[in-house]
Amino acid sequence: MLSSSKEIPEWLALEECRRSFSQRTLSGLMKAEPGREQRWSFSAASIRADLSRNWIDESTLAALLALARARNLEQTRSALFSGEAVNATEHRAAWHTALRAGADDPNIDPSLARTLKEEQTRFLGFAEALRAGRILGSTGAVIDTVVCIGIGGSDLGPRLVVDALGPPSGPLRVRFVSNIDPVELDAALDGARPETTLVAAISKSFTTLETLENLHVARDWLKYGPGGAAEPATEGRPRLDPAHHLMAITSQPERAAAAGIHPKRIFSFHDWVGGRYSLWSSCGLPIALSHGHLRFLELCAGAAEMDAHFVSAPLETNLPVLLGLLGLWYVNFWGVKDRAVFPYAQRLRHLPPYLQQLEMESLGKRVDIDGRALDIDTAPVVWGEVGTTAQHSVFQYLHQGTHWSPADFLVVDEFERSGERRKRLLYAAAMAQVDALAAGDSVLGAQRSTATYAMAPGGRPTTVIHLPRLDAHTVGALLALYEHRTFVQGVVWNINTFDQWGVEVGKKLLQQRLDERPF
Repeated sequence: MLSSSKEIPEWLALEECRRSFSQRTLSGLMKAEPGREQRWSFSAASIRADLSRNWIDESTLAALLALARARNLEQTRSALFSGEAVNATEHRAAWHTALRAGADDPNIDPSLARTLKEEQTRFLGFAEALRAGRILGSTGAVIDTVVCIGIGGSDLGPRLVVDALGPPSGPLRVRFVSNIDPVELDAALDGARPETTLVAAISKSFTTLETLENLHVARDWLKYGPGGAAEPATEGRPRLDPAHHLMAITSQPERAAAAGIHPKRIFSFHDWVGGRYSLWSSCGLPIALSHGHLRFLELCAGAAEMDAHFVSAPLETNLPVLLGLLGLWYVNFWGVKDRAVFPYAQRLRHLPPYLQQLEMESLGKRVDIDGRALDIDTAPVVWGEVGTTAQHSVFQYLHQGTHWSPADFLVVDEFERSGERRKRLLYAAAMAQVDALAAGDSVLGAQRSTATYAMAPGGRPTTVIHLPRLDAHTVGALLALYEHRTFVQGVVWNINTFDQWGVEVGKKLLQQRLDERPF
C-alpha cells in the first residue's frame, strides 16, 4: 500500500468534491435539501449522530466510501476483531474488543474467552467484596477509601467513566492520582486514614516512573502516617503492614509481586490491551468500585453493541465509519488542523482529555505502517470543554475567528424533556449554538447587526451526537464509537493506530539524566 494517497483516483475524486463547495454555503446546503437532517442522521447502539450541518453531500460521501474501500478498511476491520497482529511494530493484536464480547463470539477462541471471563469475574468479585465491607485493613478496620494511582490510559478512562455515571452507588470513596506533582497525591490522601485506605497501582508495564514514585510515597504514608518516615508514629497508632493496603493492576504481575504486592491483590490483563483501551479490562476496577459490577457489565454491553454495529453495518450507514471519514475529509481536503469536542453534560467533563489521548496518541504519526514518511496530514489537535462553560470562553473564536474548527456537540436527549429547567436550558443552548455556527448571524433576522465587528459568517460545521441518557450502556457505546472512529482514520491514513513510540523519547531521556545525575 502506498504511503501517499494523493495520486490514487479516489483521492483525486475527493479533491474535485472539495472544489465543488467553493461557491456554496452550509445554509444553502440545508435549504436545498429540506429533509437534510433526517437524511444525514445515523444511529447505532441508541446513539444518533446528526451530520446535516457539515460540508458533505451525496457525491462526497460516495467518494469517501470509495477511498475507504480502496484502503481495505473492511479487511483490516476483520483483522482487528479476529485478534490478528494489527499492531505491527509491537507484533501483537489490539484485541480490546474481546474484553467486552459475548461468550459466543465466533472470533474468540473458547479457551481465551474463559480466561478473560475468569479474570473479569475475579476483579469484579473483589470490587463487590470491597463495597460490602468484607475487605479489611491490617488493623481489622473496614476499607472505606481507594486511591487509584495511574497515568495516561490507566487513569483517563476510569476517571471519565466514574464521573460520567454520576454519584457513587456505594460507600467507597474512590480517588484518582496521575500527576507526579505532590499536590495531587496530597489532595487524594487528605482526610483519608491509612488504616481504612487501599492504594491501587494501575500500570500496564509496572515501570511507569510517575506511578511508581507516587506508589512509593503512598506506601510510606500507609506505613508511617501523614508525617512520613521522618516523623515518629502518632502515639497509640500501630504501625500498619502496607501489604494489606496495596493492590496492583498490570500486564506484568511478576513486577508487581517483586514490589511487595501480594499475588491475591494483583489483577492482570493481556499485553495486547493498549493503555488507552484498557478500561474494559481489570483497569476498570475503579468503575466497579464506584458504581458496582452490574454497571461495569452494562458499560461493556453498550460497547459490544457498538462493536457489533461497526462490524456488520454497511459502510454507507456505519456510524464510526462515517464519523471517521468526515474527520479525515476536513483534515486532508480542507486543511483543518484541529477539532473541538463540547459535551453538554457536566458529568462528561473528562471526555475532551480522554479523546485527546485516544486520538492524538493513536493518530499522531509521521510514517506509515512500513516506516515510510507520510506526505499527508494525520491527527488534528483535539480540544474542548463542557457546555455551557465553553460558550463563555472559546466560542468567540468559533464564531468569528479567522480559522474554523469542526466540532462535536454531545447532547443528552433526556435533558430536553427534563422537569429541571436548567437541563432544558442546557439542551436548548447547545442546539442554538450549532444553528448559529452553521448559519451565522443570519439566523437573528431583524436583530442582526450591520456592524462588521458584530457579524458572524457561519459556515462552521458541527456534528450533533445525541445520547438518549447518561447511563452505563450509553457511555460504553459512546466510547466504543470514538475508538472505532479513530481506527477508521488510521486505516485510511495507513498508519499504526496502536503504538506510541514517540511517548518513549522523553521517558528515555529522563532516565538517561537520572542515570547521569541521580537524586
